[in-house]
Amino acid sequence: MKKIVFYSPDFSMCYSILMYLQDKYKISVTNDIELLKSLVESADILMLDIEPSGRVEELFREIKSIAPGITIILTYVYKPQGKELETAIRNYVDLIFYKPFDLNEVSAKLSMLPLAHHS
Repeated sequence: MKKIVFYSPDFSMCYSILMYLQDKYKISVTNDIELLKSLVESADILMLDIEPSGRVEELFREIKSIAPGITIILTYVYKPQGKELETAIRNYVDLIFYKPFDLNEVSAKLSMLPLAHHS
């Protein structure tokens, strides 16, 4: 069973994703960025509900050093002025879902992703 870590600063979003995906995946959710870093080591997929920024790019770099094989998925509301920031993080992100996204589509994509190779 794939292990997914989901982060959002919005607790209700964490709870909704947990309820939706818990039957198909081993899922952990958090709204604590420091806890997130400790959870990614054994995860296959990391989903982040967060706007692209320089700080987010730094976070992704740190996560990839902790868990190089992890798949990173980003969800956020697309804004044309954020295009440069999105381009900067594309090196780390495997998939992006723009809000509002379809949970059935997200689940279908998750099922196709490979398991991470943990060292």
